[in-house]
Amino acid sequence: MYYFPFQSQFYTCLNLPLTEKLLGLTRIIDQSPPNKELQAIFPQLISNIFASPFNNGWGLRSLIYERNRGETSELINFLEPQGPMFRLCYKLLSDPQLKYNLPLNILPIDLQMTLERGRCPQFYADTLSMDSQSMNVGALALNPFDYYIFHFALDLLNNNQNKKSWESGSSIYAALVCDYLQQFLPLDPNDSVLPLIPHYSGKVPIAAPLQTANWPLCSPSLLLIQDLSGISNQHTTPQTQSRNEVWRTETVVQVFIDLWMSVEQFNATNVNMPVMSTSPERVRLVRIMVKHIHAFSTKYQNDPAVRSSTLRKYARQIMCARGYQYVKHLVTIWPLDASFRIVIEIWLSLIQPWRYTSDTISQDRFPNDQYQEEGNNTPLDATFIQFIAENFPSYTCILQLILPRFMRLDLAAYKNTVMLFRLGKVFSQPHLIPILWNLEQAITDNNAGLHRSLENSYNNSNLDQSYTYNGIALNKWVAIAKQAIAELNMSTSFEYTPVWGENRKSFAIEFVKRIIAAKITAEKNVEEFEKNLNEQHLGIWQSICNFFMMEENKEEKSSIEDFKKGPLFLNNCVHYFSHIFGLNENVLHPLETEVMDVTLENSSFANSSDFAHSITNKLRSNPTGIHYMGDPDLMPIATYENTILVRMLHQIATRLNEVYGETFARLWTSPDFVGYLAREVLQRPITVQRYVKDIGTHQTIVNEDLPPRLSLRRLGSHVFIVWFIIGYIIFKFLSCSGLFYIFCLVIVWSLIILSRASLKRLRLSM
Repeated sequence: MYYFPFQSQFYTCLNLPLTEKLLGLTRIIDQSPPNKELQAIFPQLISNIFASPFNNGWGLRSLIYERNRGETSELINFLEPQGPMFRLCYKLLSDPQLKYNLPLNILPIDLQMTLERGRCPQFYADTLSMDSQSMNVGALALNPFDYYIFHFALDLLNNNQNKKSWESGSSIYAALVCDYLQQFLPLDPNDSVLPLIPHYSGKVPIAAPLQTANWPLCSPSLLLIQDLSGISNQHTTPQTQSRNEVWRTETVVQVFIDLWMSVEQFNATNVNMPVMSTSPERVRLVRIMVKHIHAFSTKYQNDPAVRSSTLRKYARQIMCARGYQYVKHLVTIWPLDASFRIVIEIWLSLIQPWRYTSDTISQDRFPNDQYQEEGNNTPLDATFIQFIAENFPSYTCILQLILPRFMRLDLAAYKNTVMLFRLGKVFSQPHLIPILWNLEQAITDNNAGLHRSLENSYNNSNLDQSYTYNGIALNKWVAIAKQAIAELNMSTSFEYTPVWGENRKSFAIEFVKRIIAAKITAEKNVEEFEKNLNEQHLGIWQSICNFFMMEENKEEKSSIEDFKKGPLFLNNCVHYFSHIFGLNENVLHPLETEVMDVTLENSSFANSSDFAHSITNKLRSNPTGIHYMGDPDLMPIATYENTILVRMLHQIATRLNEVYGETFARLWTSPDFVGYLAREVLQRPITVQRYVKDIGTHQTIVNEDLPPRLSLRRLGSHVFIVWFIIGYIIFKFLSCSGLFYIFCLVIVWSLIILSRASLKRLRLSM
């Protein structure tokens, strides 16, 4: 038998179908010693896996788990943290001197600038590779593990992928992100990253104290880290050994945050780059990372003696510092539509670490809804005052950027209502606004005293006392908040504008007034919607269509029950934002009567911007364009339907779908004439949404795919019953039996279905 050379086997595997490719590569990785040939194929394998400007790689971001579970499971098994790919990385680590160069020019612009300046964290200082001719930093010299993690993270920044894959939230890439976070950032401080690699000593000991680079997107003095391993230099354990126990966690934390939270630079030659490289998929995965790092970092307070304690604290600090700039960037560039909710959600996750103290990866790995409000119900307490102070601009500055966007939206539209409701609900939780209000007052008031109670001082004009919280003086946190404002807003010309200043009072009243106006509009829309729903089945032609099951666009019927949630949410928003802005509840009543006479044309906001005016008019042009997105067969029984008959027909259809569901699905996709007939009789497959309540009072929207199915609901309408009785009476006058009448109905219905199927097939064949 003739044996192919090692590299010939490797290249042959790359050209095989996916299953055979993975089996062949696994065999090569497991059976080959860590020799020069294995070292040589490693970067070629990485290049083949991940997308680049010249190829699409293996399409990790476009492969959806539900569509082909066999192949996707095999691919996930190959790339999982203890799969063949990582076994190859660990095998190559046997040579601590082995390095692979990563060109600097493929990194985000802001990270390139940081590395070129030379003031960077220890993680990069170990890897900088100088160009011998220009004496500038030209590349990063990385070990195999770091090289793989960099390429994996960079894959998310490439845009030559299927842009629809993020919507389902179940791509292979998203699953691997969850697996890597769970494996390399273990929540339990006593858990080690597996497998243990005691022989590797390729990381340089960290000098103490370690200060991160003074670069944009970081706050240097707030991020003073003594030792990422969590063990001081005076400890008997060698520092090299302690860092080697956590270096993989350090890599994942530093690389994921620096690459995914990078802020693209605006310049004259590449003005469109920010919009192109920021995708909803990226924002959703960054949110997953934010939640997990919050849970990961919470554990450092439990046992400061563990080796990873300082790294856990460091992870949250650099994530929040970068997250502030990243969210500000998203707010600036995001389009004015309902997709802005993913930006709202990542921001709310960033500023609520108390919600994420346990594992959320199991909910994130293959979610049914990218907006689900996972997390526990841990309340905000005094232990988080330091976090709020260190990230004070993330609450107040970003809030002031986001609120004007809602002034340019139709708040009566349900999706916009939900965004506003989520924002108001978070900021109205106990203690948050009083803490922020007192910190801001202490920052802006040069004559503040020293013993004001937080709970009593909110909405209090007395400024002769100091700021305290549950007996704790806030002057220490005020200094930290001032420092955060100065360092996170790098511009020397930046001047902080108070959220609760007197000059913002008019904006607050106008904002609440618009919510009240939207609530009134939403209530009118509900009434109009009910009226249209009751009238849409009137008329002879509509009755005939209903009788013969010929109604079109039946999936687009609206649900009055869901539609009614809009006014309820807006009513809550009125109270939420009255609390947030410190408005007296008694002020709301005159506002409600006054706003009835306020129109878009005569409002102060409408005259402030022609663009905002035009956008609002366009959004209000179709106030009833909200459609029911749930299961059409589970719509509330309407007044034109017979309750008993609808429920009985639903039970029959459900049983038939359970028994013949697979047959229906097969017939629906059949290309022959039978398939055309099936597509006339069955309901088309659709994706519906339903509300699911968690253990608290939160409601989440969950997507569900409905296959082709039989529906008999239209037979339960009063119109069908009346026509059926009229036909039966006519046949009785003609001395025909009821059985013959049923037979004639089936024949007529069959002829209609055959005719429609034949016409559609003929039309496609022409």
